[in-house]
Amino acid sequence: MPQMAIYIDDQLAKRLEKAVKASGKSKSRWVAEAIKRSLQDQWPEGFFELAGGWEDDVEPDEIMSRIRKGIEEPERREQFL
Repeated sequence: MPQMAIYIDDQLAKRLEKAVKASGKSKSRWVAEAIKRSLQDQWPEGFFELAGGWEDDVEPDEIMSRIRKGIEEPERREQFL
């Protein structure tokens, strides 16, 4: 498993320590999860190549927003069942 070293200022280090303590996790796990959360909204490779693959005027950002909010679109789901 890769390791990394980072340099942060004293104020950020104090905030990190407080957050880690409140979470009950190790500092390494807390930071790894924070990185994972910050990267999860990136579009998968080849995503935009699918543009035009469905008949809809909804922009990709709106689709992702709906997915995050858990809004179901029954007509679209039924189309693929």
